[in-house]
Amino acid sequence: MTIRGTVRTVLATTACTGVLVGGLAACGTVTQLTTAQKVSGAFGKLGDAKTFKAEVSFDATADQIVAFEKSAGGTVDAKSAATIAELSLAVSVSSDKPLKDVAPKTPQASGDLDAFAGVKDVNLSYVLAGKSGTTYADVRLIAGKPYLKFDAAGIAKLAGKDPAELNTVAGQLPPELKVVKDALAGKWLSIDPTLLQQLAKDPKLGALAGAAGSASPSAAPSIDPKVAKDLTASLKDVLSHNLTFDDQGTKDGVDHIVASAPARGLAQGFLNAVKPFAKSIPNGDKLPGSVPTTVPDKKINVDLYLKGGALSSVSFDLAQLAEKAGPDVHLPIKLAFGQDVAPLEAPTGATEFGMSDITSMMGMFAKGAGGGLGAGLGAGPGAGGITPGKPATPLTDAQIKELTKAGIPEAQLKIMNQGGMSYDQIKALLTGAGAQN
Repeated sequence: MTIRGTVRTVLATTACTGVLVGGLAACGTVTQLTTAQKVSGAFGKLGDAKTFKAEVSFDATADQIVAFEKSAGGTVDAKSAATIAELSLAVSVSSDKPLKDVAPKTPQASGDLDAFAGVKDVNLSYVLAGKSGTTYADVRLIAGKPYLKFDAAGIAKLAGKDPAELNTVAGQLPPELKVVKDALAGKWLSIDPTLLQQLAKDPKLGALAGAAGSASPSAAPSIDPKVAKDLTASLKDVLSHNLTFDDQGTKDGVDHIVASAPARGLAQGFLNAVKPFAKSIPNGDKLPGSVPTTVPDKKINVDLYLKGGALSSVSFDLAQLAEKAGPDVHLPIKLAFGQDVAPLEAPTGATEFGMSDITSMMGMFAKGAGGGLGAGLGAGPGAGGITPGKPATPLTDAQIKELTKAGIPEAQLKIMNQGGMSYDQIKALLTGAGAQN
């Protein structure tokens, strides 16, 4: 396991760690174990608040990251290691009622974004930041409406690029691409949820927005309630028989508890528990026949820290999963929790991103395509090209009627036409989208 693979799996590993231990909250055997009961209550208490924050990061120095990579047979330079050690990802939630009482709406189809509109009593945010305080990206969902802002220059520096190049690009953008210029300038953008739903549900609109290969929504996989209940009971049984807890005492008002489990035994137990239900769960037929050899045959530990009866953080040393890591090599990741956070609010002055921006981008792309948009789509000479600076021929009533039957609203057709797209080019886009479905 190299640092590159580790970075990709940090979030998944940390989430699994929380589920692993938190799953004991409903186990019948927990009430017989004082320490386990304390852990169970600590997880449950997180849902009592109206606000919640979870932040994941490497709790390691750049030197530790370099040492871990070296033990795995790879290399990482000190600058890259320092960047990795600096980053954190925080997820925040706020509501006007206790979070345990919130029941978010489940999407009914893949790509169906109705869930945005169905959870208007819950606000969310995702923030990628540096531990020094720099915010690189901030994405929010407030009352069902998405907002986003990112530090293009800061991200460029992280990638080892010259931020000045972005200023050059921004200065060359035409007025029609104001939304892109605002984004590069670090301003807030907002997106109409209705537009997102249209792009997700309509493959033709998805193609117009650059979502090549989008397909018609299909029914979301579901599990029979009885199967789900039986599967949950089986998994709880695996947890209760494999996890052990060791109370390390209290320091500065913080309780330290170590949860331990045999890695391979626990993984095999989960696999055995799920196999009987394989035919009834999504992608169940893809389950492996046995536990992968990469799962170590040894006990792994998770450090839990409780403050005021609630879980304050979880720490897991990823070096436990690396076969070649020596006893002095460590790569801890930390998942910190907080409940005393400010309620999330919509930013002011956000630039709205709408269908007109999509069509403006398509129009600018067409004008700068030289051979024309139709040629770029493989539509041939019949599609015709666009001469830069020359407006498209206005659509006739008959053409509008034909194109609206293909699924594009008349108002959007007119915007596209005014942006420089001709009847043949719009039709070529629709033909291209249809060929992908």
